[in-house]
Amino acid sequence: MSVLLNDLSCRQILTGLASGIFTSRDLADSYLERIERAAHLNAVAFIDPGAVRFSAEEADKRRAAGDNSPLLGLPLSIKDSIAVKGWPWRSGSYAREHVVAEDDATAVARLREAGAIFLCKTTTPEYTWSVETESALHGVTRNPYALERTSGGSSGGEAVLHAVGGAPAGLGSDGLNSIRVPAHFCGTTGLRPSTGVVPETGVWPTTRETGLMDTSTIGPMAKFADDLDLLLNIIEGPDGQDPFTHPLGDLGRRPIGGLRVGFWKSHSVSPANSEIQDAVIAAANTLSSAGAIVTEMDPFPIQDSVEIAFSIMAPDGGERVRRDVAPAKGRHSPSFAVLIEQLRNQELTMTQYIFAVSRWKSIRADIRTRMLNFDVVLAPVAAHSAPKHLASLAEGESGLDVASYAYSFAIALAGLPSVSLPIALSGEGLPLGIQIMSSPHHDRVAVGVAAALQEEIGLIRRPSLEERR
Repeated sequence: MSVLLNDLSCRQILTGLASGIFTSRDLADSYLERIERAAHLNAVAFIDPGAVRFSAEEADKRRAAGDNSPLLGLPLSIKDSIAVKGWPWRSGSYAREHVVAEDDATAVARLREAGAIFLCKTTTPEYTWSVETESALHGVTRNPYALERTSGGSSGGEAVLHAVGGAPAGLGSDGLNSIRVPAHFCGTTGLRPSTGVVPETGVWPTTRETGLMDTSTIGPMAKFADDLDLLLNIIEGPDGQDPFTHPLGDLGRRPIGGLRVGFWKSHSVSPANSEIQDAVIAAANTLSSAGAIVTEMDPFPIQDSVEIAFSIMAPDGGERVRRDVAPAKGRHSPSFAVLIEQLRNQELTMTQYIFAVSRWKSIRADIRTRMLNFDVVLAPVAAHSAPKHLASLAEGESGLDVASYAYSFAIALAGLPSVSLPIALSGEGLPLGIQIMSSPHHDRVAVGVAAALQEEIGLIRRPSLEERR
């Protein structure tokens, strides 16, 4: 039963629980066993197996008593930057080595109220500020398809755990690429929701009072794309605390037939490799065969997105982040230590900051306007599959080598909903994902297209823990 349970989607799990085929305790045991087998991947920041089993047994009692909460007994994982009451809340930093959350984050509270149980906290780079998941506190989180390669960041632990069947789904967060790139590198799915539809309340570090303002968002991650809006439906909407949050609305999925689909497969700022381009084309052809109206289009204007993102991320020259992590007393990974010092050279005057915000506004308006001609747009998540550890953080003549992530940065700046979906494996056996974007508040349209594509194309091969031990 263990292997079977770990292969189920969230929707299949809920059906099985409702029909009594298995119990939440059965699920807890199965996922805890898989998490233990995957310990060498270093995807878990905190776990209490006894508490997990207790919560599962309580869910089973509630179900037996007639409780029909929508997620009752469903095990989920949570990124360590998101608060779970009574659990450590460290965000990969020694600065918060002893911090325990006093309350659930709003999104977690909503999942808990819906009956979900929580398996573990998953690893994140310190302060969530990296395209790779590694920190002095937790070490390196490894890609399950190739241990020498990165899992991506900052929601790397979530993506790894879902890839190996250690959890069916969970919560990550995406400031600039932090859900979509790990999902792409690890062969899983993730939704960056429309900007502002999921409260940030209970996330550390917060971004609302910084130059990023409304850019960052909590979002669902899973093995199956069909599960993404299942969780989104629970966590979206204002909470009275996050002033940037607004309702998502009721727009649902759309049939593929007649859907207007645009696609672009590369950009000159960092040309996508041939396998990434082939993945975009394969997805476009699949949708065309299903009756969509598919058009190749000019690429979005992503060329300045990395520069704009870094200018608004720390316009104070990194003063805030250095203050926040000062309790770590210098216990940082080398790459993070370099980053927070490099930011000193990036401090902006008020005039420069206003100009940076105007550039941000322009790219947001431009991309959103181009989206009006399509129901969804397909494009790369990044220019390549997962690189070797720290390759993206190697400092060259122009600084950190992150231009290849401009594809994701631009969509975050635009505030669009975007699903990362695995399409195939590369010649080296690494996952190849694409982005499926829609206009703001059309999140379920993007999820519906991703689910239809995954059903037609099928799941990519899951990494074998036995081969990688």
